[in-house]
Amino acid sequence: MKRIIYIILVGMLLLSSCSLYQQYESSATVQNNVMGDIVNSNDTVSIGDLDWQTIFKDPQLQQLINTALDNNTDMRTAQLSIEQAQNEVKAARWGYAPTLAFAPQATYTYQGRANSFNLSLPVTASWQLGIFGQTKTQIRKAKTQVAYNEDYKQAVQVNLAANVASLYYSLTMLDRQLEIAEQTEGLWEESLNSTRALYDAGIYTSPAVYQMEASLEEVRTEIVDLRNSILTTEASLCKLIAEPPHHIERASFNAFQMPEEIHVGLPIRLLEARPDVRLAERNMEFAYYGTQQAKQAFFPSLTIDGLFGLGSISPAAMLGQAVASLTQPIFAGGKLNAQLKNAKADQEKAQIEFVQTLLDAGNEAYRYLHTCQTAEEMAGHIDARVQALQEAYSATTELMNNGSTTYLEVLTAQESLLSAQLSQVQNQYEIIQSLINLYTSLGGFRPKE
Repeated sequence: MKRIIYIILVGMLLLSSCSLYQQYESSATVQNNVMGDIVNSNDTVSIGDLDWQTIFKDPQLQQLINTALDNNTDMRTAQLSIEQAQNEVKAARWGYAPTLAFAPQATYTYQGRANSFNLSLPVTASWQLGIFGQTKTQIRKAKTQVAYNEDYKQAVQVNLAANVASLYYSLTMLDRQLEIAEQTEGLWEESLNSTRALYDAGIYTSPAVYQMEASLEEVRTEIVDLRNSILTTEASLCKLIAEPPHHIERASFNAFQMPEEIHVGLPIRLLEARPDVRLAERNMEFAYYGTQQAKQAFFPSLTIDGLFGLGSISPAAMLGQAVASLTQPIFAGGKLNAQLKNAKADQEKAQIEFVQTLLDAGNEAYRYLHTCQTAEEMAGHIDARVQALQEAYSATTELMNNGSTTYLEVLTAQESLLSAQLSQVQNQYEIIQSLINLYTSLGGFRPKE
């Protein structure tokens, strides 16, 4: 009979070892067309592999990003989460060791004149043997949590650095728009003065003066709004670097330089480069170990309980006890089967979410590259438009001063030129923002090993 039980236990152990002891092996794959038609097979290196200091060379921006990485509360919280997960790994490793407890007990019995007092000083021990890999699986799952938190911290870093860069260049754009608006204010003041002189000479009527004054006040309103936008944007940037609101030192808007070439690299690099893709794969790993734990719940657990110490005040009264117990689940009302089915469903959902994350990553890279290329293509046309409108404004103003054209044509030329100049700045900002988004979508801003 003992031999039969022994054979059954060994057979169960051998059968379970095929699936219960295996470590997770990544099965993540990337489709060659996940980034659409922007992939060049010769681009073995992606722009996302370059250090962000080589892409964004502005020293003031670099200092802001470094300050944010050091001070930002989300970064510090992510680091604490990593340390907590590391502690969980240490705790899981203690699953191989027995649990010891000192359990002194005093008993006083009163029975008339026959009173008794007994003091026992035992040390109890309990040791649950994970013979079917329960402890090993728990350790591996805890290690996966550490890796997940490390990837999450990188995701926080990527988003943080990208947001700092975006707000920084928003400030430089607002500075340039404010500069244009202030220059326009000066020009329109001259036009207003000219209109008043023509009105005094009897050439124009009062409505012309009022129209010029209204246009000038509109520009002044825009200046006030731009100054407010600068202050609020500076406050938002200060929040990211965990500092009170203050003025942000920055370079001029025109100081930014685009990289000479942009390489997107091969799709497989998304697995290593993007933290969100790695997080999606960590979820698959979690689900894998969850299924292992659900399978291990069907197998028996072996526990050894022991006790050793003094049974009374007398040193001669030593006590000792050891009990081994085997618990085999037989019927749990379908609970174990339901847990296993749900664990397998979690694995399938994690796989689906991983595929969707990859599709989103490829879609982002595709859109941002084309947006960047489109904005660069539009830049030449907008520059030519601004140049033409500047010539038209100068000529129209000169004609008005000579009395050869109406003030309405001057107003139209002024408004068209201002609109074109602001569009020029906005388009240049779109190029910079698209580069930031593209660089981020290809894994940029992450720490380099």
